[in-house]
Amino acid sequence: MSSDETSLEIIFETLRCGNAQKISAIDVATGVEVSISAPLNADENYTRNIVARKLEQKLGREGHNNVNSAKRKKQRRRGLIV
Repeated sequence: MSSDETSLEIIFETLRCGNAQKISAIDVATGVEVSISAPLNADENYTRNIVARKLEQKLGREGHNNVNSAKRKKQRRRGLIV
């Protein structure tokens, strides 16, 4: 992300099942969510970086990066953050 764009506020969620894990990233302003699967022994910082980049790409494709911060907050979906 370039410096002229607003930085994302991201919630990360990790679910473990057996020897695998699902890492999800959710953009707080828009509610857009993406996820990846990784081995249980994968480095946490590495997997969070990958899923955050995937979220940025999805937001870019959908045109969310060009919307200013105040407008994004108005578009925010209601829901429960766990």
